[in-house]
Amino acid sequence: MREIKEAIRHKILELARELGRKARNVRDDEEIPATGLLDSAALMELVMWFETTYDLSVDQSEITMENFGTIDAMASYWQRHSGKVHGA
Repeated sequence: MREIKEAIRHKILELARELGRKARNVRDDEEIPATGLLDSAALMELVMWFETTYDLSVDQSEITMENFGTIDAMASYWQRHSGKVHGA
């Protein structure tokens, strides 16, 4: 799961740089919106990237702080859903 967390962190920092924000390391348990690195559009782009990269279909109701608020939360979401067939 370490690779998943590193990929998510890399994407967060990439999106922050695109916004002209000084990229800094983000802790696995740090709330992504609270960092100020990403605006709401970039947060949605992060979720879309996550879906595409990990071939997951995330229901809008699942886009919560519990599932996508931190790197740990996103990695846990991936772990819970990576083997499931969505829409079945």
